[in-house]
Amino acid sequence: MIKFRILLVIIPSLFAYSAHGEGWTYLDDRSTPQKLVESYYYAISNQLYVQAYSYFQKDVAPKDFKSWSEGYADTKSVEVAFGPTEPDPGAGQIYWGLPVALKSTKTDGSTVVFSGCFTVHMANLGMQTEPPFQPMGIVEASLKETNVPFENAAPQKC
Repeated sequence: MIKFRILLVIIPSLFAYSAHGEGWTYLDDRSTPQKLVESYYYAISNQLYVQAYSYFQKDVAPKDFKSWSEGYADTKSVEVAFGPTEPDPGAGQIYWGLPVALKSTKTDGSTVVFSGCFTVHMANLGMQTEPPFQPMGIVEASLKETNVPFENAAPQKC
């Protein structure tokens, strides 16, 4: 009889959990430079600023989190497109210059297109022998507003 009661308590709680999770998504992918930047802007689009901030490498993250996050206060969503990139490995470090186009939709419904480059870094996995693990991260972003249509705005090279 006790096993039956425990099961009855567990089953309703599972349904309650899935009902709250309906429509909810989570994205945190650092497997490629493109996935990293997509994850960054997913977090920005969902006002998950702490998550977005975590995609910067620790020594190059904006110094003032509050000011940085407030800079996105009028951002409703961001679409991202990429140009071609190749890794530039050397001495245990891998860098990518990632061409990026952004279409930012503001809270008032207006859109702005940006074009530029992200620099992404990752220490060679074989060189990381002590915790904590240092994942792929953003070390720099240089973006400028452009009048070029979003579909054509990603540079071909950084």
